[in-house]
Amino acid sequence: MDDSQRSKEILSRTCIFDFYLKSALYSLHKPEHEELEELSVDSDFQARFAEAERITQDKGFELSVPANLIVELTETEIQTVLALRSALGAVSHPAESLSMVYERLFVQEDRRDLGQFATPNYISNILAKWAIDDADDIVLDPGVGAGMLSSAAISEKLRQGANKPLQDIRANDIDELSVSMAAVSLKLVDGPGSPVLEKGNFLDFTAHDWTESGRVQTETVDAVVANPPYSRSQALEPDLKANANQTVSRETGIDFHGKSPLYVYFIAHAAQFVAEGGRLAFIIPSGFMKTEFGVPFKQYLLNRFQIDAIVQLDEDENTFRGVRTTATLVFLEYKQAPEDHETTFINLPKWPDIDNINELLNIDFPDDPEEDGYRVDLLQRLLSPEDDWQHYFSPTEMDEIKGLGEFRDIAQIKRGIATGNNDLFCLNEADLEEHNIPDRFLQPIIKSAQDIPGYEITKQDWEEWRAKGKDVWLLYAYENGKKLVDRDLLDEYLSYAEEAFDTDRELFDRRNPWYCVDQRDPAPILAKYMSRTGSQFIYNGANVRTLNNFHNIDPNFEPDEQSVKALLAYLNSNIVRKEISKVSRSYSGLEKIELGALKSAPVIDPRELEVSVVDRLAALFDKLEKRERSDGDVEGIREDIDDTLRDILDFSVESDASAVED
Repeated sequence: MDDSQRSKEILSRTCIFDFYLKSALYSLHKPEHEELEELSVDSDFQARFAEAERITQDKGFELSVPANLIVELTETEIQTVLALRSALGAVSHPAESLSMVYERLFVQEDRRDLGQFATPNYISNILAKWAIDDADDIVLDPGVGAGMLSSAAISEKLRQGANKPLQDIRANDIDELSVSMAAVSLKLVDGPGSPVLEKGNFLDFTAHDWTESGRVQTETVDAVVANPPYSRSQALEPDLKANANQTVSRETGIDFHGKSPLYVYFIAHAAQFVAEGGRLAFIIPSGFMKTEFGVPFKQYLLNRFQIDAIVQLDEDENTFRGVRTTATLVFLEYKQAPEDHETTFINLPKWPDIDNINELLNIDFPDDPEEDGYRVDLLQRLLSPEDDWQHYFSPTEMDEIKGLGEFRDIAQIKRGIATGNNDLFCLNEADLEEHNIPDRFLQPIIKSAQDIPGYEITKQDWEEWRAKGKDVWLLYAYENGKKLVDRDLLDEYLSYAEEAFDTDRELFDRRNPWYCVDQRDPAPILAKYMSRTGSQFIYNGANVRTLNNFHNIDPNFEPDEQSVKALLAYLNSNIVRKEISKVSRSYSGLEKIELGALKSAPVIDPRELEVSVVDRLAALFDKLEKRERSDGDVEGIREDIDDTLRDILDFSVESDASAVED
């Protein structure tokens, strides 16, 4: 078939499908409007459809170029089309059925040029259930297609008790057949009224009006659900691409990359319509996470949204019929993310049996991502637009990073001392004045991680805590490295403690004698066990012992100050903080670093580095500590540390996940 014949074939199919959609929509509206006459073979269809649009305000009736060809249809063809209208009433998912018809009528190459791929029902339901927070939410669906997402949105609004959800839908599509498909499918889901549908390029719709008082937002929406066009940058007309880039860059203040695909502009433009605090749920290709054009796009996401979750679907799952692509679900809230907000990354080799996103977020994935998926929660503020976010969908393989080994290979890592009762074992100066405790049974201690002012505990810090009356002493009943079995030297305090405190505890029963805590030497490096701001490693310059709210890290080699500080610079880099976050657990906004995860963390060995590199890293750690104590703005120092590490290590870890063409 030559191009001319093919064009005629496509135009013929378009005409018949367009006629079918408009006549089906007409029959759906007729019970609500008595003035609409029955359609018959002899009807003036163009006039009837124009009248139906005027009465119902449903843009699915809007006359189109294919509609002009209805007059060329034979009587048999018209009768067949009219008879087939009732078949739609028997399908459970009208939008899915219409999209399948559309896909069969028009070859995949034509749809690929437009970036049109229908959203599966299970994904539509997940996106809609998450995005819609209230029965009265106004919902925007740019690039509506056959109405898969809008149908799911209506169903969710009905479930939440909405009276007329159809009228809360705002949707558009550049394809006139899609507008009519959506009009039919949405009408079948709900019934009364009409959605607000528009034909046209979504990027041409304005979210703001300019008045004498400045920029004023037009009617806002509460939620956006979208499967935006997947058109690659190369497939866009130069003028269209330039206009899209200019429009969205002006709206957002972000200079988007010239090779950005259409879905980037759709998301950024859609956000302009959303009320503060509104929710946006998209299904898009995963390419933005690792490509050059994705850097400014990720910067925009980080600056303007609370990124709740990014879920990557396996290419082999065939998310879109007949199309091999790695699709990604993105869940955003249109507001600034708080400091302790965590973004969840989930990789799904296969779709689980779940009903909503909350169920997905509560799945406890096993360690083997090959079987059931992988999940990690990272503080959003630790994410960088320059990083490859594909890295977060799988655990880091140690052999993929040159120059690193496991932490346990270069250091002994233990929890701090578990006393069983800190009030009994942790003492201040007033306690020492009140009780007779020989000095040799007291050891300096850091009781609270919140007391540390920077990245180092100095002797001056400890003296200030002491002067303020804080608990800075630990009852440490050891003499010459051995437990104090004869309690006579501590009898006064121990007798008091047995009266004043609860000593009938399991931990006490396991110790012999009960007043001898675990023996621990001070470690040069301390790690906070739980933190609200991400992992933090501390230089123990005051040589204090710790409780079990710290991990104690004692290098296997004879540590000099420069080597320890070089290791600390590495441990406090953004690179490592993100690696540790991947294996940490979250509890009410706190990041909990388990001992096993820390032992297996990838680290440098300072002994393997050149002296100049050790000195450079140690100097950067000193800068980090100094800046933290002054104004707390340490990100610039962290970036310098990251750059230094990239110079000496190979951090170009590639993900196994395949990205779509962009």
